[in-house]
Amino acid sequence: MSIRLTTWNIAWFGQLLQGKTRTIPQRSKKVTSAAGKSLQELQRKQIAEEIRRMDPDILCIQEGPSTGNVDRLQSFCDDDLEGDWTVVTRDKRDKYLISGSQGIFFIIKTARMDELQPRFLSQAAWIEATEFESRSDLSVDGSGEHQRKWPIIHPLFKPKGVQSLAEPEEEDEDAPKLNDREHSHFRHPQVLVCDVDGRRVDFVGVHLKSKFGGNDYRAAGLARRKENKTPEDIALILRAEQTAVEARIKLSTETANIRYYIENRFRNEPEPAIFILGDMNDGVGKEVFERKYLFHDAISNLQGDVFFANRFLNHALFDYSQQNGENHRWTVTFFDVWDPARAPEILLDHIAFTQGVCSPNSLIETGLCVLPKAGRVEHEIHNAVNAVFDSEDDHTSDHRPVTLDIQTSADLVA
Repeated sequence: MSIRLTTWNIAWFGQLLQGKTRTIPQRSKKVTSAAGKSLQELQRKQIAEEIRRMDPDILCIQEGPSTGNVDRLQSFCDDDLEGDWTVVTRDKRDKYLISGSQGIFFIIKTARMDELQPRFLSQAAWIEATEFESRSDLSVDGSGEHQRKWPIIHPLFKPKGVQSLAEPEEEDEDAPKLNDREHSHFRHPQVLVCDVDGRRVDFVGVHLKSKFGGNDYRAAGLARRKENKTPEDIALILRAEQTAVEARIKLSTETANIRYYIENRFRNEPEPAIFILGDMNDGVGKEVFERKYLFHDAISNLQGDVFFANRFLNHALFDYSQQNGENHRWTVTFFDVWDPARAPEILLDHIAFTQGVCSPNSLIETGLCVLPKAGRVEHEIHNAVNAVFDSEDDHTSDHRPVTLDIQTSADLVA
């Protein structure tokens, strides 16, 4: 029986489930007006409707409630989704390692819980894997750089005296203490492990650091277009450049950490079935900072080295929607004042997977097979469900879901 896998960033869903305005916690307020409550009731109804129409067996949600409020998500599944989906949770002794109010969660179709046997990989196992793969000498225990946190060594990373990006979430007492040359996952990846025909399958849910932001970003982007720049304009541009480069370097180290986990799975298994999915805050191709400053992009870092082809990640949208020059491989719209020639439709939400699940022998080696044109952005469903709203600002989310249909051995038999 095939598995339908979907990733969806449901913008500030955790705030909605609390009856608060859908924005950063510092600005979010309790909705008290009749019109506001009516809108939120409709938003909840349409989010549930969008999930029902997509009908995923496994849905990875980003911007869900904080981990301490996971019961609100289960109540949504019980009430709004009438118990047809169930939230997978961690044992209380195993921390999610997610700071703030934007959780990463998986909900599973309730009817398939017994079949898939979903459970979370312990975060200690992830850290053990990344520590081992990041060692310069594999024989020296504990010497790997990528543990709960890791160092940033880059000539363009100069955080002292530079405006740092404000994270729009709350602080977490379990977060590691960092100096100005260290980084860690603010929202640690969550590995959902399932059984398919007796084989292990890893679904790695991620929500990586935003590369857009900083109070000066927009103003500096406009200032750099001026023909005659003032000293103040130049100083503003330099500050914004440094902040943006700093954010992208941090994002790149997060993808490197995920890559270490992937490499460790290959160390222990010749053809592991791994799916990486979520909001990666980076799209296909290189935007202005990646072209002119860093000369790399985060998604390429995550995919791996093509010279080790069996470890190179394929993409759910590789063969999706290139008709008559049209491009529908996008999930959000964002006009970047620093890159005005770049189309505002960008792809931030991804599903990538190991070659072992799309090779000629994939059903034999992994029990899974991703066929051509199995991935899509859920444009049609998203547009239909959101037609009831007066404004795009009220939509179920500013992100569109991405879905991948995965065949199993049972489909071959059928």
